[in-house]
Amino acid sequence: MAIRIFEITSYKIKLGYRLSATFGVTTIKALGIISCMGPDNQRVVVYFLHDESLIPNPAVSTEGKWGNIFLPKEMMPIWINMLRNEKPLYGYINTDIPKLTNISTSNEPVGEEEL
Repeated sequence: MAIRIFEITSYKIKLGYRLSATFGVTTIKALGIISCMGPDNQRVVVYFLHDESLIPNPAVSTEGKWGNIFLPKEMMPIWINMLRNEKPLYGYINTDIPKLTNISTSNEPVGEEEL
């Protein structure tokens, strides 16, 4: 079992109409892909799926350095907003339970405003 929590130091957004990728035997169609990267090539990659796309299960590498999750396209603006406006952000990858892959803030006081 590997659990990795790392600070996200950069991100990359890719947008398109039907970006495709194959995971195992499932080929997906995405409208957007966001890669959240940290040190030592750790990353959480989120595929925001086209309505016509199949939805694979989340996947992680054996050592827990990367995790892929698949979400509805409607969630993409929420992720972009969080990446642009929150700091610090952390990636979380659990090799035993890939569906727990996520990004999060640390504890923040209520009503905090970003500078």
